[in-house]
Amino acid sequence: MVGRAVPHGAGARIVGRVTSVGSAASKYKVGDLAGVGCLVDSCRKCPPCSDGFEQHCEGGMALTYNGTEMDRQTPTYGGYSTQIVVDEGYVVRIPAGLDPPRPRPLLCAGITTYSPLRQANVKPGDRVGVVGLGGLGHMAVKLAASMGAKVTVFSTSRRRRPTRAGSAPSTSW
Repeated sequence: MVGRAVPHGAGARIVGRVTSVGSAASKYKVGDLAGVGCLVDSCRKCPPCSDGFEQHCEGGMALTYNGTEMDRQTPTYGGYSTQIVVDEGYVVRIPAGLDPPRPRPLLCAGITTYSPLRQANVKPGDRVGVVGLGGLGHMAVKLAASMGAKVTVFSTSRRRRPTRAGSAPSTSW
């Protein structure tokens, strides 16, 4: 695989402290708690990038891990690096009071499931179906329920019913 380091472990959901900022940075300061998802850069010029859909970059986005920076030569090592340089446009602020590991799932499964719920304008009383109750499904149930939706889970595994969906009273099977 060209541009890929093998073997390589994933490390997309990064939460850590800002240790330095560039001269053009204005959103973060040293010491802030920040998070980085699976995307660290894009061309920023094509129509998808201009519309806020950098994950569909026509020039190819730069993944947090097991990819390359936009120069297509410098490898990215993600959360297993001792440090990472990321443009502030690809960083999210993590509230100071949170235990750093706790928000990590939101940087992957969270945004993967939150985005379509928001695009569908889910609101209280809407019905949302979730297929499967793995990592993404569990997050989708929690987020849809927090939006006030009535959630139905479609699953072939009855053993997950009481333990995984118990926190969402609006969930049916």
